Amino acid sequence: MTRATSSEARSRTSTHAPASRLVPYITARQGEQADSLSSLGLRPGGKGLFYLNEGPGDRDERGVLWARCSQSRHSNDIVGRPRWRDVHPSRQRECMEELRCQVCVQQPSRTQLGYLFLAAQQDTRSTDGWEGHLTAQPPLCLEHAKAAVEQCGYLVRAGTVALRARVPRLHGVIGTLYRTGANGRPEPVEFDSELARIPLPYRHRQWTPWFLASQLVRELRGVTVVDLDDLVSAAQEEQLP
Repeated sequence: MTRATSSEARSRTSTHAPASRLVPYITARQGEQADSLSSLGLRPGGKGLFYLNEGPGDRDERGVLWARCSQSRHSNDIVGRPRWRDVHPSRQRECMEELRCQVCVQQPSRTQLGYLFLAAQQDTRSTDGWEGHLTAQPPLCLEHAKAAVEQCGYLVRAGTVALRARVPRLHGVIGTLYRTGANGRPEPVEFDSELARIPLPYRHRQWTPWFLASQLVRELRGVTVVDLDDLVSAAQEEQLP
């Protein structure tokens, strides 16, 4: 149930599927289970959630509690059939906090224009276009950005935009808001599916003590829309003798 360390992550292979389809490191696998809600308790005086056996890795640097989930591993490898619609909380958090490629956990593509992110055409809701775009998708290296565009069903259907962001600013978290239930135990607050996907900003400190996070969200600032094919072609030319 513990969060993986960076050294462990970088020693793993994130692809236990046919070579034709990569499995991102952050993708959840069959057999990985969320921790029981019985491990959650309430701080005295209405001060929010805590784990009954809480450890230092259970909260991020801003004090938000994170969902625990087992990791399906064999030796140092992530194994198990991919659950393509789900991400693993601690692996997603790791890649977003450290700004590492979500597929291989190595350094992502970065130039003077910033880190490389991918987004679906329909994802922007800002009047400024992609400036200030909120994303729970960690950056990518160039090789795996190209693979994602070709293999990710959602991106293929929706259309892909490649973005470089000079300042991928920490914004908040996606997860579950809790309250005190009738039995004095933590009880999740039910929202419709659309509201449940809206990130909780870190600045909303009246709610963060009651939140169990499952995904870290960054706000992309200093954004430039780029052509991924051009980036790949330029990288290939640089490798020529």
